[in-house]
Amino acid sequence: ELNTGGDFDNAISGSGQVVKSGDETLALSGINSYTGGTTISGGTLIASNVEALGTGDVTDNAVLELNTGGDFANNIGGSGQVVKSGDDALTLSGSNTYTGGTLISDGTLVATNVEALGTGDVTDNATLELNTGGDFDNNIGGTGSVVKSGDKTLTLSGANSYTGGTTISGGTL
Repeated sequence: ELNTGGDFDNAISGSGQVVKSGDETLALSGINSYTGGTTISGGTLIASNVEALGTGDVTDNAVLELNTGGDFANNIGGSGQVVKSGDDALTLSGSNTYTGGTLISDGTLVATNVEALGTGDVTDNATLELNTGGDFDNNIGGTGSVVKSGDKTLTLSGANSYTGGTTISGGTL
């Protein structure tokens, strides 16, 4: 259990679980291979690379900040918020059920399935790329843009208020 703030850059391995508790902000920046999952019960946990949270599922009941690029394939559940920060493009490819919403503050967040952004509202203040088909019913707000890519047909059925414009680079919207 990590009940602290700061930057933890040591490598974590093994079959156990990592628990982030307390109100502080903690960054995990090591290349981690632990398999027991991650639970965020308080504060903010920042993943500084896509390997920072090992290979297990993430239970986010506070704030998970993904300050990295690449493909984040871990499944994310819980009642907390997911924040995308940093300039790089990050792909969420897990089947995610978190309910606390998504904030895109910088860079590009790519969703490769309609479940990738959980069930909460999306505040897009940078770029949201939807590279998937199906029915995306999350509400999208913010000042950022939405890009539809890939070759599938996607329906936006949420109450959307984003102001950054829409680009269709592939498929049907």
